[in-house]
Amino acid sequence: MMERQNRRQFLKQLGLGGAAVVSAPKLMGIAHAAGVDEKTILRKKIEHVVVIFQENRSFDHYFGTFQPKNGQKVINLLDLSGNLDPRFNGLQKNPAGIPYGNLPLPLDIPSFQNVQLANKPFHLAPYIPAKGNVNWDPRHRFFRMMAEVNNGKMDRFVALAGGSKTHLHRDEFRKMSAEQMAFDLARPSGPVLGHYTGEDLPFYHRVSHQYTLFDHFYQAMSGGSTGNALYLVAARSCINPQATADICAPFDPREAGLEHGFFDLPYDHRKIMVNDLAPIQGPTDAGRMKELKISPPPAAQTYDNIGDRLDAARVSWSWYNENWNKVKPWALKTAFGPGDGSAVIDTSQLYVAHHNPFQYYPRWPDYVKAGHIRDSDDFLADARAGKLPSVSFLKATASHDEHPADSAPAYGMEWVEQLVRAAADGPAWDKTAIFITYDEGGGFWDSLPPKVVDDYGFGTRIPAMLISPWARSGLVDHHLASTASILKFIETRFGLNPLNHRDRDAYDLLGAFDWDQQPKDFSV
Repeated sequence: MMERQNRRQFLKQLGLGGAAVVSAPKLMGIAHAAGVDEKTILRKKIEHVVVIFQENRSFDHYFGTFQPKNGQKVINLLDLSGNLDPRFNGLQKNPAGIPYGNLPLPLDIPSFQNVQLANKPFHLAPYIPAKGNVNWDPRHRFFRMMAEVNNGKMDRFVALAGGSKTHLHRDEFRKMSAEQMAFDLARPSGPVLGHYTGEDLPFYHRVSHQYTLFDHFYQAMSGGSTGNALYLVAARSCINPQATADICAPFDPREAGLEHGFFDLPYDHRKIMVNDLAPIQGPTDAGRMKELKISPPPAAQTYDNIGDRLDAARVSWSWYNENWNKVKPWALKTAFGPGDGSAVIDTSQLYVAHHNPFQYYPRWPDYVKAGHIRDSDDFLADARAGKLPSVSFLKATASHDEHPADSAPAYGMEWVEQLVRAAADGPAWDKTAIFITYDEGGGFWDSLPPKVVDDYGFGTRIPAMLISPWARSGLVDHHLASTASILKFIETRFGLNPLNHRDRDAYDLLGAFDWDQQPKDFSV
C-alpha cells in the first residue's frame, strides 16, 4: 500500500496525478477534442503527415534518464532529484512472486559473463552498446506481455523475458497453475531492465528537447509486431474464422482467474490474431510455410483500413518500405499459388513481410497496382523534391528497424535521422508533421503501467516524438495516447470518419502543436 501511495504522491508532484491514475472505465472519455477553429488551422498548416514506425523498444528503455528543459516534467526512471528512483529496486520477481537478489543474466552474451547486477534498472550500454547488436531478443507475445505487466505491478518482465524449449499441447494448459505455466514456458533474463541515455541515442534526445516528446504513449495492443502494425492502419487485428481449436488460446486467462497465465498461441478464444503470423499474400517468408497455412485469410478482413479511407477521400498516401524494389516482383503472387509463389524472403535483412500491415487485406493487389507501396529510397527523393503524398508511412528492414537481435538502436536512429533530414531539407517542410514511434515495447520493462481500455490493450509504453516546424519546443505531452492516436490525427486532418472505437476515442495529438508560433527551421 505504501508503494502505491508513493506513486500517487510522485505523480501529483509532477502535476499529473489526476490524469495519470484515472480508473480504466473513465479512460475512453478523456480524448482531446479539436475545436472547429483548430481543425481549420490544422488543415491549413499541415499538408504532409509522415509516420516512421520502428521496432521493439519501451519508453524507459530509451528515455528513462531523459531530463527535459524549460521546467517540463517527465515520468521515467528518475526521481524529483534527478537520480534513479529507489522505488524500482528489488521490483522484479520470479513466477512464484519471490524477488530476485541479483538479476539473472544471459551468459551466452560475453559481456555479461563474470558480472553481477543488482535487481534494479541499470545502464545497458556498457554491456550491449547502442551501436552493438547481439543475438538476444526478449519475448513479448500477447498474453505473455500481459503476464509481464501483471495487473500493473510491472514485476514479471525479467521472469518471462526468455523462452524455453518446452512445447506443451494446448490441453496441457488447462492442468497447470499460472506459476507452473510460467516456469515451463519462460526463462528469466535481466537485461530487459537496462536503459540507454542521451549519450547513447543523441539524435532522439536532441529532437525531444527541440520538439515534442510524448510520455504517456502506449502500444495499442499487447504483444508483438504484427498486431500493432495492424492497429496502426486499422485500429484492430485480423480475424481467422477458420482457426482451429489447437491454435487458439483455450480461454482468456483473466476470465479463468490466472493472475499471470499466458499462452503463446497465434489466436485468442475469439479467433483474433494476437501473435505474429506472416501474410499469405506476397512477398512473404520462405521459412514460414507451416505458419502461412494458419495465417488469417485476406477475404475475412472485410473492414476498412486507413488506406481505404484515404483512397475514398482521394487523399494520396504511400507505405515506403526499405528494399521494396528488390521484392516487388513477387507482390502479386500468393504463397500457395502456381509457379514459384511469393514465399521468397529468406532473411529479415531483405524484407519483413509481417511488418507490412497492408499485406493482410484483400485489396493488397490494388494497393500495389496503384503505386501505394514504394521503396524508402523513393521517400528520400520525394521529400527533397517536394513530391511527398499527403500521408507517408515508413518501415525499415531488420537492419535498421532497431529490433533486438536484428538491429542496434544506433543503426535505426541513423536511418531515421536520414529520413527526417530529407523531409526538413525539402520545400514542404513548413507544412509537414513527422511522428516517430515504435510498434511495441519488445519485452523491455517500463515503469508506468499501461491503461486497460479493452481486452486487447494497451500494451507497454513506447517512445513517441513529434518533429514539425509547428511542434511545441521542448514540450513533454502528458495526454494519454496510443498507436491509434496516429490514426486519429490523420482522420482529423483529412476529415475522415473513425474506423472503430479505438481511433474514435484516441487523443488526437493536437496539444503538441503551437499554431501561433513562427515555424521553426530544422536545427538539430
